[in-house]
Amino acid sequence: MTHHEISVQGRLLRIVAGVALLGTEATFLSGHASAQEIDFGQINKFESLTTGTLRVGAPAKTIIDDGERHVVILTIWDAEAETKAYWTPLDGSAAKTTIIPGKGIQTFQTAGEFKLEAIGKPNQRVEYGYVLLGLKKQD
Repeated sequence: MTHHEISVQGRLLRIVAGVALLGTEATFLSGHASAQEIDFGQINKFESLTTGTLRVGAPAKTIIDDGERHVVILTIWDAEAETKAYWTPLDGSAAKTTIIPGKGIQTFQTAGEFKLEAIGKPNQRVEYGYVLLGLKKQD
């Protein structure tokens, strides 16, 4: 690994750690955290860091729809409703749906599809943030 690659990987790890710390309060409050095992050596780029609001009754928010491999670190820091995540696993199995019942942090490794939707009573919302990282192409 070159000095540049080590430097980039170090910056990515600091970004990921920072985002995880942003969600620490939410995790401790709700007791809800879930993660997939991530091989940080497979991360090849930082793509985005974004926040947003989901509203019950609105269409699902598309985060990824490009067919590429990604890691999404999702933090729900305020939730009046549940969050439904639609995603496609890296292993090529069928698309999955994950329900996040309140505040917390969840990681996903996805093969190019990731959407979020708030489900609950009308006028409820979910405040979220995520870090999107690109994964190396498989040989």
